[in-house]
Amino acid sequence: MAALAWLLLVAAATPSTAASLARGELFAPQILAATHGLTLGVLTTMIFGALYQFFPATLGVGARSISVAHWTFWILQAGVVTMVTGFWLWLPVLLLIGWVLLVLAVGGLAWNLLPQRRRATQGVRVGRYVSLGHMALGLAMALGLARIGEPLGWWTMSRTGFIAAHFHLAAFGFVTLTMVGVGSRMVPMFLFAQTAPTWPLRGLGPTAVAGLLIHSTGLLAGHRLTILVGGGLLAIAGTLVVVQLGLWFHHRVRRIVDPAVGYLIAAAGFLAVTIVAGVLRLTGSFDPRGWAAYAVLVLLGWCLLFTVGISHRIVPFLSWLHLFGGKSRGAHAPPVTALVHTQAAWVSLALLVVGVGSMAVAIQLGQPTAAWFGGAGVAAGIFLIGGQAARGLWLWRRTPLDPPPERSTPPRPPGRTLEVLT
Repeated sequence: MAALAWLLLVAAATPSTAASLARGELFAPQILAATHGLTLGVLTTMIFGALYQFFPATLGVGARSISVAHWTFWILQAGVVTMVTGFWLWLPVLLLIGWVLLVLAVGGLAWNLLPQRRRATQGVRVGRYVSLGHMALGLAMALGLARIGEPLGWWTMSRTGFIAAHFHLAAFGFVTLTMVGVGSRMVPMFLFAQTAPTWPLRGLGPTAVAGLLIHSTGLLAGHRLTILVGGGLLAIAGTLVVVQLGLWFHHRVRRIVDPAVGYLIAAAGFLAVTIVAGVLRLTGSFDPRGWAAYAVLVLLGWCLLFTVGISHRIVPFLSWLHLFGGKSRGAHAPPVTALVHTQAAWVSLALLVVGVGSMAVAIQLGQPTAAWFGGAGVAAGIFLIGGQAARGLWLWRRTPLDPPPERSTPPRPPGRTLEVLT
């Protein structure tokens, strides 16, 4: 629910954000606030929730502490609120406080889950990818602290290189590697494609890590050749992700394409476009609108659509358990599929695909009005996703309560009344 609330807030800001990006305002405070609302409030919160649900079941070992899990959630939300507010009002002190809270939240989850993979009896690949993703997140947060230190007067540095390295470590390191790890179990299960080849996953992790480290080093040092080599490795890693998704889809047993699978197909398509756009960014000079369009394709086209596709299968089941899993409405509970309106889900996907695509093109061409309409399409698609959650609550309110169980009166022993009277 927290991720959904952040998603709705980001959706409300998307049209104006798109128009600002089309004007080249890549580093405006409101742009940075909306971006971190998406990356931290939506994607990171969804990933944390998915890991606490998925990681113990997949690896066969539980979290160290349930109370720490609850605390990491609240500390994460406090950190996101503080950081987004700090960006929106441009108060560097709040950015620093938010960064400290985020470090505590990430450290709490890492302590609670990641060491458990040493005791795992299954899902070793999942644990490895999740650990690599958290390593990339740690590097991204370190660069974030370095950037926060400049407005606080601690030091001076080149803004463009640090932000580009921070972005790639967060989006392709933390989010993508974690999605690949979780998706390596989820996607084949959704598609009934457990027999599909997985050879791309063997080289994907090392290639992505090497690309991130080399590319980030080149961006920080301003070394052109290092940037190109690292970027080329990232392009290869991204291609391996697309190939693996294609293998799962090709070898699927379940041939019906539902909205969840449609989201995954669209995300894979946007990732392919993102790879081409990223390579083009490597060969040209820095262009604020071009980099903004590239970031839109990465965050909204690839990361958001993939996580929404996964959640379209997971969230209805978890919501059904929460709303109807008890004894009060069990007899009249609707099926899990009733919590998702299929036609609305397809419309939402179409709005997001068209909105993200037109938004990226309009930003690249410097057309604020067209970018605003593209952002409005994205917002409409997201609001329909929120409507799916409201549908579950509506069904819950309409479901009648189960009748109370009848109490059976035990038979009185013979002569009991006579004995009392006498």
